[in-house]
Amino acid sequence: METGSAYKSYVNSMQNYQTTQGRKDYQAPYAQKFEDIYDKAKDQDIKLSNAKEFLNELSESELQTLQKYTGLVDKIDVDSLSAEGAYNLLMHDYEKYDFNADGVAEVGKGKNILPVPINMPKEVRDAYISAMNSLGDKDKLMAMTLSLDPARVKARLNNETYTPTKIDYNFLKEQVQSRLNPTGGAYTSEEAKKVYSAFWDAFESSFSKDPTHEPEEKRSDEVASFLKDLREKGAVKFLAEFNQEKIEKMVEEYRQKLIEEMGDSPEAMERIEKLVDNFRKKLLEELHEQTQQEAKNKGLNKPISSNSIVQELIDLQLKAQKKPFEEMLKV
Repeated sequence: METGSAYKSYVNSMQNYQTTQGRKDYQAPYAQKFEDIYDKAKDQDIKLSNAKEFLNELSESELQTLQKYTGLVDKIDVDSLSAEGAYNLLMHDYEKYDFNADGVAEVGKGKNILPVPINMPKEVRDAYISAMNSLGDKDKLMAMTLSLDPARVKARLNNETYTPTKIDYNFLKEQVQSRLNPTGGAYTSEEAKKVYSAFWDAFESSFSKDPTHEPEEKRSDEVASFLKDLREKGAVKFLAEFNQEKIEKMVEEYRQKLIEEMGDSPEAMERIEKLVDNFRKKLLEELHEQTQQEAKNKGLNKPISSNSIVQELIDLQLKAQKKPFEEMLKV
């Protein structure tokens, strides 16, 4: 099966997504035969590159099972399928994926909008799934409209290349607010408003509990110590002492804390590296801000750029690396 990190992360999240009862009931008569085909595909390590070849080896009865289980109207014509369409035919609903990022997942000849977009950050995706699971089937379908990407509709109408929108926290917040407080002649029924409000309350609750959204609290001691040292010494002296080794030591300590709390699975490590990168940027931003303030207090008209600070850190690091070689040359 496909093993790309983005795909694996998505599937790991989607395993928690609860499909509607109607979908479960529809698939039930074909479920066991589908599982037999799925196990065979898994044993042969089916991927995008060989899914069509595998389908060509199946019997008419097995292809009909895939057709029925997936919900396709027409019988499967393997030769007419794309690699994505062939692969997704063999997958459970939670494993279907939009590999070419065109806004839909090809399943056989069908093109389906996924219940959870692939262009949604993992921490948002997990909270979104949790919120969806808290809703009834009817309400879930209504709430799904909040994550529809307007860029895809625009691309189709204008015959333009589709550039996915990042369906993040702010995007969802704006969508909910626009439904709860419609403007410009738009209208939202009271029933729909209740659904959107229920979704948002559940989403916010889940999102705030995500460990990746506690970095400010968890790193408060490290940042406080950093700022104290910075302000007591002044930016110029601090910069002279502040080198790459100190940065990486602080960053590595932060990384280890996150690993202890979140584990070291591929999915967790992907999230951890993003948090670590943000932490490193935060330290440099604080240094930049303090340096700018000192320059202002001293009446300097030309601000000190963040690039110059970074370059200074690099220069300091190069000097530290160069010194051992200079010592060797003296021998």
